[in-house]
Amino acid sequence: MTSEETDIEREIFIAAAPETVFRFLVDPTLMADWIGLTHTLEPHPGGMFRVEVSEGNVARGVYTEVIPPRRVVFTWGWESAPSGEPWAAVPAGSSVVEIDLEAKEAGTLLRLRHRRLPSSSSEMHGERWADYLSRLAAAAPGTRASDQVQPTEAGGRQCARRPYDKR
Repeated sequence: MTSEETDIEREIFIAAAPETVFRFLVDPTLMADWIGLTHTLEPHPGGMFRVEVSEGNVARGVYTEVIPPRRVVFTWGWESAPSGEPWAAVPAGSSVVEIDLEAKEAGTLLRLRHRRLPSSSSEMHGERWADYLSRLAAAAPGTRASDQVQPTEAGGRQCARRPYDKR
């Protein structure tokens, strides 16, 4: 990681088994319940990860690690972005998203780490991941509405749905 790159981390408890939560990370139909409009997912090392997060905004990468039901890792970046937008600094495949699932009490502790983000886009990505993980928690069976995404870095925030989101 260079001095101009940063990592963000988020975690959330989901009142569903790791096997259930894992399916929401690799099944396009279930993923649509919490992030994105269209999905091309090939959940095996070297397989395609492509999600149209909102209209015209496509995140693309490849899966680098898939360990059911414990871990999913994929590269991440944007196919195209308008000049001047924070995400324009993150080209397709240039950063890495690691998601770890741990059985905890009557559910799953999900930990997300997004590595190698340019500092200029880390706040935006951190806010959006908090929002999307809240949606995942709501979509997974048995999750309590009171569960909250917890940032695990200093100064992190949870965000509300953005106007560009079409969901």
